[in-house]
Amino acid sequence: DEAFRDRTSLVSVACPCSLVSIGRGASWGCSSLVDITFPAGLTSIGEYAFACCSALSSVTFPAGLTSIGDSAFAKCSSLGSVTFPATLTSIGWRAFADCSSLSSVTFPAGLT
Repeated sequence: DEAFRDRTSLVSVACPCSLVSIGRGASWGCSSLVDITFPAGLTSIGEYAFACCSALSSVTFPAGLTSIGDSAFAKCSSLGSVTFPATLTSIGWRAFADCSSLSSVTFPAGLT
């Protein structure tokens, strides 16, 4: 939880292959964060994990992701596109609230 909170000079995060969960508020307020590389084994992203990362412009989640926590990407004002995997079963309350630039959301084919 809150591993990199408010590290305003953090530009990029490459998560290790062994990471399966991103904790609550892990990168909250990292206003210069532009790029996140999620590992293939990631299954969950906690509440507020990337909230207020105002420079983040796009997110593609790995195939094994099952849950995105409440407000996980809230107030990411530059976030323009999101691509969800077929394995996703839960998106938390206000997960993408106040993402004013969000114009493209891609769901997997066949999702009902």
